[in-house]
Amino acid sequence: MRVKTKKGYIDTPALIVDLDKFESNLKKMADYFKGIDADIRPHIKTHKCPVMAIKQVNAGAIGVTCAKVGEAEVMAKAGIGDILIANQVVGATKIMRLLDLLHLSDVKVAVENDGNVEELNEGAKSRNKILKVLIEVDVGMNRCGVRDFEEAVELAKKIDKLKNLELVGIMGYEGHIIFTFEREERKKLGTQCMENLVDFKKHLEKEGFSIPIVSGGGTGTYDIASKVEGVTEIQAGSYLTMDVTYGYLNLGFEQALTLLTSIISIHDDHVILDCGMKAVSGEVGQPQGVGLEGASISSLSEEHGHMVYPEASKLMIGQKVELVPSHGCTTVNLHDNFYVVKDDTLEGVWEISARGKFL
Repeated sequence: MRVKTKKGYIDTPALIVDLDKFESNLKKMADYFKGIDADIRPHIKTHKCPVMAIKQVNAGAIGVTCAKVGEAEVMAKAGIGDILIANQVVGATKIMRLLDLLHLSDVKVAVENDGNVEELNEGAKSRNKILKVLIEVDVGMNRCGVRDFEEAVELAKKIDKLKNLELVGIMGYEGHIIFTFEREERKKLGTQCMENLVDFKKHLEKEGFSIPIVSGGGTGTYDIASKVEGVTEIQAGSYLTMDVTYGYLNLGFEQALTLLTSIISIHDDHVILDCGMKAVSGEVGQPQGVGLEGASISSLSEEHGHMVYPEASKLMIGQKVELVPSHGCTTVNLHDNFYVVKDDTLEGVWEISARGKFL
């Protein structure tokens, strides 16, 4: 009989996933999309874990969204049959890798300019493949995407003339308003962004193009973007595990992700933890302690976390402390595995196979 490991015996620093909270978040999002016309296509850039992606698909997701070819390679090899790369894939090496995935999965990719479209078509032609593409629209983030109707129509005409590409939709991401904390303002801005995206669909359809997919949205706007008529799928990802920053939005999802750390030094109210910036991201703020009222992370160095706690005299060297990361995506990318815990007992170890897959 296998003796189960208690959470307190897991070596640190370690990423912990609370299985009950994880499954609650999974069910909450799946149940929401059962009642509306749009679908969920979760973005895996947050968890980067095939086990989690498969669970999302089994719960009703139509496929997954990836940020890079490297992520898509991991997901396709894990058996995910429908993948959108919500980014531009540029250069012969990456394009060949992208095309290699078409025998494993229905892979689609975002496009925004003529040169890239021609390059993708040439690659697909050399492999005797048809590659599906979505025109990316800049809905206000000032990143990638066409800026106006004329540009979108001209690009669609270009794609239509190329025999190895198929235009299947448009996409846009309103990431610049996701963390608008006031709900009504976020609702207003998010609706405007998605209505703008749908206007591009309508304009392209008037020009004779079929636009079956309209993809966008994120965790902070999933229940806003999905209610805009014409939006067909939502790319939310962070809802599954959550983090400090998304917690501020009061979305109703639970904090399933924590970092388990150990105390290695105590001096007065200054507590040193065995996790620094190589174990937990601090680019949007410091992580927050769990269950230590009045404690705060003051700074992170490479391998040390500095915590100020007025009652530090009650703590012990070697004692475990849990932190909620301020940003889940860039914290998860620092680790090889999730340690999945239920009722304080280790239930499994899930590999973060797509970590570091930024090519």
